Amino acid sequence: MMKFTKLLACLLAFTAWNNASHAADPWRLRALPASVRLDPVSNEIIEHRFKGVPAKQTGNLLDKNWIYDGKQVSLHGARGEYVSFQLVLTNESDAELTGIKIDMTPFKNGSAELTAKPELFLEWSVNVQSTSTGYPRATLGKGWYPDALIPFKYIQTDSAKVRGRWVYPFTLPDFNNRIANQRSQVIWVDQFIPAGATPAQPGTYQSIMTVTIGGQKRQMPVSLTVWDFELPNENLFKASLQHEGFLSRMDEKQELAVYQLFKRNRISLMDPTYDPEIQVKNGKVDIQWEKFDKRLKKYLTGAAFTEAHGYQNGPGYGEPLETFALPFDVYGKHGTAGWPDIGKPEVERNAANQAIYTSAIRQVRQHLLPMVNPKKTLLTVYLNGLDESYFPEAWSRMVFYGNLFKKEYPEAKFRVDGAYTKQAMDVIGKSITDWASHTINYNIDSVKHYQQMGIKDWLYGPMLYEAKLNSWVGSSTFIDLPLISDRAISWSCWKYKTYSWISWGVGAGWERGWYDPESWKDFYKEASEADAEFTYRTFNGNGSVIYKPGMVPNVSEPCPSIRLKTMRDGVQEYEYLRLLTKLDGNPKRADALVDQLIKEPFGDKSIGNLDVWSYDQEQWYKVRMELGELISKSKK
Repeated sequence: MMKFTKLLACLLAFTAWNNASHAADPWRLRALPASVRLDPVSNEIIEHRFKGVPAKQTGNLLDKNWIYDGKQVSLHGARGEYVSFQLVLTNESDAELTGIKIDMTPFKNGSAELTAKPELFLEWSVNVQSTSTGYPRATLGKGWYPDALIPFKYIQTDSAKVRGRWVYPFTLPDFNNRIANQRSQVIWVDQFIPAGATPAQPGTYQSIMTVTIGGQKRQMPVSLTVWDFELPNENLFKASLQHEGFLSRMDEKQELAVYQLFKRNRISLMDPTYDPEIQVKNGKVDIQWEKFDKRLKKYLTGAAFTEAHGYQNGPGYGEPLETFALPFDVYGKHGTAGWPDIGKPEVERNAANQAIYTSAIRQVRQHLLPMVNPKKTLLTVYLNGLDESYFPEAWSRMVFYGNLFKKEYPEAKFRVDGAYTKQAMDVIGKSITDWASHTINYNIDSVKHYQQMGIKDWLYGPMLYEAKLNSWVGSSTFIDLPLISDRAISWSCWKYKTYSWISWGVGAGWERGWYDPESWKDFYKEASEADAEFTYRTFNGNGSVIYKPGMVPNVSEPCPSIRLKTMRDGVQEYEYLRLLTKLDGNPKRADALVDQLIKEPFGDKSIGNLDVWSYDQEQWYKVRMELGELISKSKK
């Protein structure tokens, strides 16, 4: 009994000493995987608020998790891939931490060093004050969500090196973010593994993160195991975001920065409003190409993604745009003129108007054929005037224009977007090549019929359906819904043999995005019968995955979001599945791994059921690791 009493006393003394040492320690360093978000006030893992997360995963991930053993971080990746993690700096005192300096050494394996340096970002949080409408069960609630990622080149890490200008000070609490009672600041780390066996030999590389505050220095080792295989430089999957007018209205410097940002993150962009100057006089069509070519040729040839335009160390080097939406349009539901403008539906098929439209198609094709490789760039005809048009007159117009483009521009794809029924598809199916099927209507048993017809189907719309009314929007991006949705969409495409996915919106409401996460706010007087409960709509982050430059002092370039990085991870993992299938000669092992994570999302069966994929982030990690190991072993 005496020995037990002494042992208990020793344990209590050690616990008291350990707690006291942490209490006396003004700040701590820990690490998190890239797949979860941390509440900067409570230090709670935001993803754990969702009821679908297994209880076994809801422990304290800050002290230990699947990539961090409490002392060091361990990462794995392939050449041509980005890998990421999050460094968490926690203030354990009541005093402000200032003069924070963070450095990370390049990854080395003996004398070999990765040419691509680690990229560090300061995570900026937005305050969700109203949860997204229509998601009472799925929302992760109100409060602060880290989302924007500010490159470290805008952060003051060493004031001695900055003179004569104001820079973003690195403090905790964050001087600019203004988070009351902020306890932790999170730093996002991206590491691109260069393509080619010479720049990145397989093996384990080492780096060290060093944090210095007030003369006190702490370090965290980071290891990176590079597998002996490579993701393709070209973004074959062509996952895309479309936003009418968002890119075409930018100044060219900002436009280049946006295109390069998305190329780096393996997401394609489409804006169908790049209209060349056109004049129609006496039935003759004259298209002026000088301004169009000056602005867009570098993207269509791939030159925009080379060192000549400042693009280095990233996927897609020298590759053209994966997708490009041609400028054609028709008068329709938005009340805007077509391109070329041949009037309203009642006159558009007159012989003279048909001749104008046909001439424009031929001229566009003739001009772009020498410039654009259709095997690399998917040329798409998307008529915004017929977007989500659910009535027979519109279907008749889709058939007319679909047949016209098949005849006059066979290299281009004619895409329609919407939740079209069998009745509609029986009318338009043979005249279209691509269908962005809204997820509310994506019943795979029906979709298979159209896949067999040769129609390329794209997933489009929200990922989760508490009720049918969630089909309000064409975007999958919500800040206050589980982060996994933006990763699972690519895996779902693999499961259903979907061609790819497309989501609406690149930077909706991006001017106010730094301070107001509500990217979509719509009040209206009359609600339809289906959503009579809601006489308003407010969505957080919907249609917006980047943040506008100039809204935060000294941040002069667009900043990515954590949700964009999550999309990127899903696309990279899709390429893992493709590689394993190619090595095996069949998809059996790849399909079995996907089935571990993806259940039955989308369509009628998903309405009211949020359990459509795994919410266990550690399981996702294990499946990815298994994929990587299988590919590595199969190549030997």
